[in-house]
Amino acid sequence: MYQKLLNRAKKLIPRISQTERIALNSGTKSVEELFFKGIFPKKYLKENFKYPSTKDNTFINNDIEKFCESINDYDIFQKKEIPSSVYNDIKKNKLFGMIIPKKYGGLELNHHLQSQVVQKISTASNPVGVIVMVPNSLGPAELLLKYGTDQEKDKYLKKLADGEYIPCFGLTGQHSGSDAASMLDTGIVFEKEGKKYVRLNISKRYITLAPISNLVGISFKLSDPEQLLKEGKEGITLAFLEPSIMDFEIGSRHNPMDIPFPNGTIVAKNLIIPIESIIGGEKNAGNGWTMLMECLAVGRSISLPACAVGNAKLTTNYVGAYAVYRKQFNTMLANMEGVQIKLANIGSETIKITAMQYLTNSILDSGFKPSVIGAIMKYETTERARLVVNNGMDLIAGSGICKGPNNILGNIYQTIPIGITVEGSNTLTKSLIIFGQGLMKSHPYLYNLVQSIENNNVDEFKKNLKGIIHNSISNLLNSFYYKFYGNTMFLFKNEDLLVDKFITNFAISSNIILLMGTKFKTNEMTSGRMAEIMGSLYIIRALDWFNENNENSLHDLVKYAKYQEYEKIQRNLNDISLNYPIIGLRQLLQVINKETLLNKQFKITDKMIQNASNSITKNMQVRKILSENIFMNDKLKVMNDNLHEVLLNEKNKTPTSVRLNILIDEITKVDEFNKL
Repeated sequence: MYQKLLNRAKKLIPRISQTERIALNSGTKSVEELFFKGIFPKKYLKENFKYPSTKDNTFINNDIEKFCESINDYDIFQKKEIPSSVYNDIKKNKLFGMIIPKKYGGLELNHHLQSQVVQKISTASNPVGVIVMVPNSLGPAELLLKYGTDQEKDKYLKKLADGEYIPCFGLTGQHSGSDAASMLDTGIVFEKEGKKYVRLNISKRYITLAPISNLVGISFKLSDPEQLLKEGKEGITLAFLEPSIMDFEIGSRHNPMDIPFPNGTIVAKNLIIPIESIIGGEKNAGNGWTMLMECLAVGRSISLPACAVGNAKLTTNYVGAYAVYRKQFNTMLANMEGVQIKLANIGSETIKITAMQYLTNSILDSGFKPSVIGAIMKYETTERARLVVNNGMDLIAGSGICKGPNNILGNIYQTIPIGITVEGSNTLTKSLIIFGQGLMKSHPYLYNLVQSIENNNVDEFKKNLKGIIHNSISNLLNSFYYKFYGNTMFLFKNEDLLVDKFITNFAISSNIILLMGTKFKTNEMTSGRMAEIMGSLYIIRALDWFNENNENSLHDLVKYAKYQEYEKIQRNLNDISLNYPIIGLRQLLQVINKETLLNKQFKITDKMIQNASNSITKNMQVRKILSENIFMNDKLKVMNDNLHEVLLNEKNKTPTSVRLNILIDEITKVDEFNKL
């Protein structure tokens, strides 16, 4: 019987390409696999992951603070150039060597501290943050540490840590975009006078630091027509190029949204490089896709999320205070209900991505390298930071759209599309990667089942099929229990049960989606909805963990944030159920995912919105938590130092002092237009 089922399953399972298989085998699984099991106890995170802190760290609190104070972001944007003094300070502080071990002269920072350093610098100046971020993400240092020979490590790592080498990495080809594996860049192995070489033809685009780089990592498709390779194989390969000793072109410089960080092209036509230029030597020929996927698993979790969280925190701090200082119609903005809706959303989205960041950093520092969590982080943090900054710009109005030295959000607003575009389009990440990769990689039985079918292994097929059936039945019973219990609760609220119900329903929906066969990979709308549910569930668990570690001082803000995600999950479950293509199973999904009394009681009220808004305008403890590790210029410091006094005067109807009136006028005035 099982052999017949196996034969039938061969027609239903999606084909896994070699590049996809490598991606699935790269990195590790982490908490996301609990979503697919249908069981994720609230206490799990507290018992397994330590809350990270930089409270007493002198490097970020002293050295990085001084570095940020030396940066003039307004001047950088005016002159469209980062001054040499900034590069000198980057080298002095070894900021290109944050991930490099101390034995090679690097800083050897843990993941959380690394993310907080990038975050803080990016709030002083986003272009400088990008310059620091890139060498510590996907680039020569990480590739060398994982795959380099001892000789390569000795040659490059110390100079990278000292800033003697400024690195970049060329992945995106001229026509490949987010589909990096389709690159047209080629390398052909040939032999001359008994030595092996590679003839390179590459055309790379959108490469950050390329215009100033003197150590270029490059990816290309290697072919070996004469079968000269003794080790390694044909396929995607990574190599180092040094412009000072190799004849190739660091070409035209791009202008990404007028953000003045170096970004450009790399072009090589018939460039001859020795086979030893391959990272890790000849044995790593053809191993490049594995190397890239392993590095991206961590890089996606830290770098862009650090910039996104920094943007959101800076916006929250500034706009929350501005809404107190600024009055319209003789009313403080912070007390106007229409404004409070946007303030509440600014605060809730910021606490969500901050909680995600802290939890993910803790997971990474515990030794995990979860590629699916990395994809969730990149998508959720950059998208939600965009919402925060857009809402912030709406509220500060004229002082946001007029460029000048006092405009805190204008430059951030310009940078938002960049983080969303790079490292793969967010549309691609949501529609194809998060759930598609998560289902194959993190489901407790699916990948093993697929392998058993490919290998025609009946015993393994039977074992994993039974596992899926048992998992489905168990979760179905749990879901009906939650549904029955929820419909008999009347006015009794239990958030833990609601979240457990959502996690169970996600697992059931995942198993039912599998029955679509090969179609589930191309049904991007369903995949995107499931990806959003995964992100929401991760956020909810992260919020509880984060709030508990801050003595529940964020209660009002966290409550509003969680209720937003409850609504989002229910909406996505409904849409999945309504659009499932198989009629009988569609009806089952509709019964399982239908909103119960348990859901209906968790609706957002106006009072909840007001409380969330007040959290970021009037609650000094919340503002302090959401301002950790951002750089505050003189204007922000003055605003924060006097905010309590302004609020006290407003509460007691006390006349504002002359000093405060002058201060408020200075803070709320609109910058003059720049001369063109």
